[in-house]
Amino acid sequence: MRLKRAVVLLMLLSLLPFIPGGSLNLYSGSEYVVIEDFNKTGDVFFKEWRNMESEKKPWEEYYILSENGKKFLRASTERNPALSIQIGKVMNNKWNIFSYPVITWEWRVHKLPANGNESRSSRRDSAAGIYVLFQRKKIPLVGWRHQPMNWIKYVWSSTLPVGTVIPRKKVQSGVILYDARYIVVASGGKDLGKWMSFKRDVISDYKKHFGKTPSANPVMVAILTDSDKTGSPAVADYANIAAQKN
Repeated sequence: MRLKRAVVLLMLLSLLPFIPGGSLNLYSGSEYVVIEDFNKTGDVFFKEWRNMESEKKPWEEYYILSENGKKFLRASTERNPALSIQIGKVMNNKWNIFSYPVITWEWRVHKLPANGNESRSSRRDSAAGIYVLFQRKKIPLVGWRHQPMNWIKYVWSSTLPVGTVIPRKKVQSGVILYDARYIVVASGGKDLGKWMSFKRDVISDYKKHFGKTPSANPVMVAILTDSDKTGSPAVADYANIAAQKN
């Protein structure tokens, strides 16, 4: 399932010139770029965010809610713990990471996948995860399966301590198809049910874990709450994803 998702994700990224990206609110002279504030209807949201598994809209797992005037995305696998649907939003160079290197977001986790452990393929479930994806370069005359990608995934882990970094890599025909780092930024059940704010310098994380500065802007931001490995429901809320200056 995870390899299939990675392949589907790469296929979608290979079609970037033909996919209209969702609009970002870039205010002239401001300190931030709004990547997603979830202040929209479900139909509009899923025109901008794509189901990475298929063309089917992921209503089974993701839906927009409002609480005390705050809109957010609810991700829940309670009705079907076998779900593992990743959704992504194409950036189309609308996030200039060199001017706005810091990503910020809010999470509220309600249920952790029991015994989830991102370092074990048999238990690689996360209550909440946000990806930032980079295409290292475009190889001409080569199909999407061989386009090299790097990505960082920030996760709320059920069991691994904050600061844990898990590398993942796939090599095919001598080419690194993807090289990824899972970075644990929250862990365990201490703060369940609370809105928590996070901030990460993506360029700094990229340089630390890939050894150099990214060569281009992120091509996509993605979200995943999953429980298919553990079979234990996961529920999390996402709000106010933005990029800002240092």
